[in-house]
Amino acid sequence: MTSAAPDVLCPVTVVGGANMDISAKAGSVMSAGDSTPGAIHYSPGGVGRNMAENIARLGISVDLVSVVGDDAFGKQLLASTAAAGVGVSSVVTVPGQRTATYLAMHQPDGEVAMAVNDMGILESLTPSACSLAPALENTGAWLLLDCNLPGATIAYLLRLGRKVAVDGVSVAKCRRIAGALPSIQLLKLNHMEAVALSGLPVGTPEQCIAAVQHFLDSGVERVLISCGASGSAWGQRGEGPVFRPSRHVPVVSSTGAGDALLSGVVASLVRGSPMKDAVDYGVACAELTLSSTFANSPELTHAAVRQQMGLPA
Repeated sequence: MTSAAPDVLCPVTVVGGANMDISAKAGSVMSAGDSTPGAIHYSPGGVGRNMAENIARLGISVDLVSVVGDDAFGKQLLASTAAAGVGVSSVVTVPGQRTATYLAMHQPDGEVAMAVNDMGILESLTPSACSLAPALENTGAWLLLDCNLPGATIAYLLRLGRKVAVDGVSVAKCRRIAGALPSIQLLKLNHMEAVALSGLPVGTPEQCIAAVQHFLDSGVERVLISCGASGSAWGQRGEGPVFRPSRHVPVVSSTGAGDALLSGVVASLVRGSPMKDAVDYGVACAELTLSSTFANSPELTHAAVRQQMGLPA
């Protein structure tokens, strides 16, 4: 698949993980220690790589800075990511290392029952390695980071003084940005990451709103907290946070939905949309992804997202 030609001049540079996703969906509720019939799929993945592909599919110019191993998975990742319209000249192949791999097992309703990730190769994405990446020479690009990156690399990238969006990735890894919140223009967390990073409960819409305000008070310019099936809370400096309830959509797999959410918000902001419209756009991207077997929905296009929002394509 080749993405449509970008219709904006401002590009995006994504720095983060690229891995092969192995996704299993059980045909019936899984029991510990037992084998369950189901379906298994292989597909390109990784938070950073997924976001880069989504952004390309949405018609925005994007480059990926990442690392892969010199193995079959690495070759497949490079080929499929480039075919999706993502610039891969800044993806480094590391001799003798395994390409990162993510294994997820889903219950019949599409929710993740458990997952294992092998992301050790990302330790090779050091500040010095990033300093050599051609994609990072474009100082006008939005910088989109995932917290799979080593802490020193995140700190280095935040010191570049760019417009930065960050995905928290996980409870353990989101803590890597705890001391650098004022350097972030857009922070996206799920409800568990928000609890870990703020120390506040987020079990109700009111608590989600309070957590958004906490991060705004900590210096972040824009904040988005995804609260699963109940909805999401967002806010920006100068405006009070709000809670946006979710609507029911068919769920085939939840893998990649959070990546699609942030990808859509960034793509919409790049196009010049206000934050409210950007959140609506990102939610529509997530809805399309929830209805797909793959972490990157083949149906994701700018026109499809607008149709999902009830707008003319």
